[in-house]
Order: sequence, then C-alpha cells, then structure tokens
Amino acid sequence: MYAFEQQEQDARSYMSGGQVGHINSELLKSQGVPEVDELVFMNDWMLRHNNRPNPGLIRKYAANSGACFDWLFGDFIDDPASVVVRQWPANDSYQQEIGGLRGFVGCAHTGDFMTQALDHCAQVVESNGGKIYYGTSGYLLTTDDAGAVTGAYGEKSDGTYVKVEAAKGVILAGGGFGGNADMLTDLYTESLGLKPEGETLSAGMDQDGSGVALGYWAGGKLDPCMSGMGGNYFYPCDSPSDPAGTAPVLWLNSKGKRYCNEGFGSIELAAIPGAKEPSGIVATVFGSNVDDYVYAQVPSHMAIDYSHEASQPSMSGLHETMEKALAGGAKGSAEDEASSEDAGAGEGGAPAGGPGGPGGPGGGVTMYCSDDLATLAGYLGYTGEAVDNFVASVERYNELCDQGRDEDFGKDSHLMIRMEPPYYAYCAEKEIGTPMVTTSGLLVNQDSQVLDQNCDPIPGLFSAGNNSGSRFGYQYTTSISGVSLGFAQTQGYLAGKYVAER
Repeated sequence: MYAFEQQEQDARSYMSGGQVGHINSELLKSQGVPEVDELVFMNDWMLRHNNRPNPGLIRKYAANSGACFDWLFGDFIDDPASVVVRQWPANDSYQQEIGGLRGFVGCAHTGDFMTQALDHCAQVVESNGGKIYYGTSGYLLTTDDAGAVTGAYGEKSDGTYVKVEAAKGVILAGGGFGGNADMLTDLYTESLGLKPEGETLSAGMDQDGSGVALGYWAGGKLDPCMSGMGGNYFYPCDSPSDPAGTAPVLWLNSKGKRYCNEGFGSIELAAIPGAKEPSGIVATVFGSNVDDYVYAQVPSHMAIDYSHEASQPSMSGLHETMEKALAGGAKGSAEDEASSEDAGAGEGGAPAGGPGGPGGPGGGVTMYCSDDLATLAGYLGYTGEAVDNFVASVERYNELCDQGRDEDFGKDSHLMIRMEPPYYAYCAEKEIGTPMVTTSGLLVNQDSQVLDQNCDPIPGLFSAGNNSGSRFGYQYTTSISGVSLGFAQTQGYLAGKYVAER
C-alpha cells in the first residue's frame, strides 16, 4: 500500500473537530444510549436529502458506523464512561421525531484517542511493508487503454515526482474544495446565487479540491448536488456560541415578521428560509422560560448541550447573559458602555451594541430584555411599522402556543411553548457566508467506486469523505451532529475493505 500525504510527517495535524456521529457502537451502548433501527436512520437520511444520496451507500453507513467507531478508536479509549456523548443523558422533553424528521443521540467527542488512533493507522501501513509519502500531493492518476485507473503520480514538496503502481485500486480522500476559490465559485452555485449581485464566494476552512480534480480528470462524474456546511442558509445569530444555541424559539425578520418553522428538522434545514429574507436584522426572541425550548431541541450542531456544562453554548452562559440583559435596560448585556449607544438603526439596520458589537457575551451577541414588547423591539433597532409587526408577531405566536397548533408554519406542537415575560431578544445582520467545508465531490456508487459520465464505475478508482458525492443533497444536514467525520471514517473503512478483498 502507498499513500500520499500533503503534510510533512513532523508537522502533520488532523482536522478532526473532535465530534464523530454514529449509531450503535459499543461505546454508545456502554453509556446506555438506545439502539437505533438502521432502516429508520437510513430512511430519515434519504428524506432529509430528497432521496438524492446513493441509497446503498447510506444503508452501509447506517449498518457500519458503530462498528467502524469501535474498530478505529476502541483500543485507545481507556475509560468509555469518560467519553462525552453529546446531549446524553437526554432531557425528558426530548422527542426523537419532530415534524416527520428525526434526531438521534450518537455524537461522541473524541479526545487524545483520536490522534492516537489515526497515528496507529499510519504505523500499521508502514509495519506491513507499505509506504507513506509525506509532503506529497496527488498530481495525476494513471490509466490503461480501457480507462481503468492503474496508479498515480505524486508531487513532492521539493518539486520532484514519485510514481506508484496500484495493485487493486486508488482511493481518493483529499477532502472538499472549499479552499479553492475558483472551484467554490464554479461548483457551489446555490450559495453564490443567494449573495447580492456582484459578490463572490471566499474560500472556507477546507482543502484545495485536488482530490476531486484528480478523479474528474480521470473521467469521473461530479455530483450535481454540491453540498456544504453553510453558505446557503442564515441562522439568526452571529456566532455558533450564541446564547440560546439552536433552541427552536421565535425568529423575526427585518420587518418584524415571523417567516418560518423554527424547529424544522435540524438547524441546517430550519435556517434555510432565512437566506431568502429581506436584508437587515434577523432577531431571536424568547421568554423567561427559554429552558423549556432548550430541553425540547434536537441534539444538533450548535445546540446547547445541557448535559455537559463545558460545552459552548452552555446553559450557564445563557442564564448569565439573560441576567445581564435584565439588568442592562437599553444597554442590554453588553459590558462596554460604548457599545450601548442607541443608534436607532432603522428598519433592517443593525443597532449599535447589537450582534458583533464590542463587549457583548456569546461571541459578540448583545441580548436585551423588557416586559414591554415595543420597548424590546426598539432596543434591537426596529422602528416604525416594524415595531408594530414585532409586537403583533410575538402576540400571535403566543396565541398559537395557547392553541397548541401552529396554523402559520406548522411547527411541531410540543415545540409550541408560550413565551413568558420578561421577554429577551438579540439579533444579527443577515449575511450569506462561506461554507465551513464542502461535503460533496465525485459521484460514487454504494461501494464508493467513482462513476464515469455514463454512471458506470471506473475500474480501480474510489472516493471517500468530502472527496465523495452521493452522500447529501444540496445541504449538509444530519440527524446526528458529527457525521461529516463519522461518514468519512466509515466510508474510508468500507472502501479499504472492499479494495483489499478484491
């Protein structure tokens, strides 16, 4: 076995993020996490992505993600009970199904054992006679007269080249293309289409797309559904650590009007309508009983992990910010007097001292509090008719909560919790950012074989992780946070087994 690793051996690091989403591992079972029906998990995945992923590939992920986690990390976890599983134990208010979509507990936070396990993989390669070419990037795939991939050239950091012959196949695992501004602009078109005319996409925290390009040059077909983590939605805060996390509370646009079901599936889906709202501020509004919303949320990205206080955002952080907002009046929760000047930004403008302003907790978010809804709207920067809309929207929402049925946007009834005064709110200027990473690439089949222009597998060529398409629709959204890593690891694990057994 040969491998090209772009990083130098003595300076390599792992872009892990530390969260691995999976189901039914021995680690999860040891902590009492309920077993998940693989078919229920698979069908929820396909529903979330409009049946666009390869069904066989998703079925294999559902069946093998737990076994892969145990295989990769099991020998390096000294105390399974010490591993943090996101939002476990779950609160009694948590319901697995919300509005027809599901959310499962199964995101494990990795520690030092992540690095130990991945280092071990490299050691196994070399101890079995393989070679890892560090400081080497994939340059070109070689093919025979029939188009089968037979090997690869690698370009070393000193400008020289190395050629390797593949005995059974080549697996591309070069990550996404968010670090390549040209590829991002050409391929991640939905995000660009949501930006104001004339704006361009910037590169995110991602790879350079060279793995995707290698497969394409060898005849591979690109997945028409180029997904990413973000860039096509707007969540009404300016930071992943905003005080309320992803609690499904009330969202109001720059006109002071409600515009969506705030609890639709998970945050990556619920926030998509926000990208198409008018420019200006988007506000998060809740009552003193916001904890009820936090406990009812799905265990998704950016959600408050109420079971583990060290997480960000946290319950104590939310309560601390609320206390500051209650005492702060027009200043809100901001620490800095200079950030609390009442700018009267007008309808759609960002108020001074609001989100992104200096001194505010929660990554720059300033929270405000008032018993009077019109006063609260003014603190946020709403003026004129938008203030009236703001008040009417909150009152209407509470009426729907009392009815127990969201006639306007269909939010799940158990999320329709009447907001109790005093009321709290914060806001952010609507902006379409760049995705953290792209999560699609080359079209593959259920065995991760790269497909050609006729959707037939290219002999000898495989793709895994964010190098691979056929996993998501137009947006990364999952029933478990951390599946970008969990899927990449499982897909690589299965592709390696498939090639080895040929």
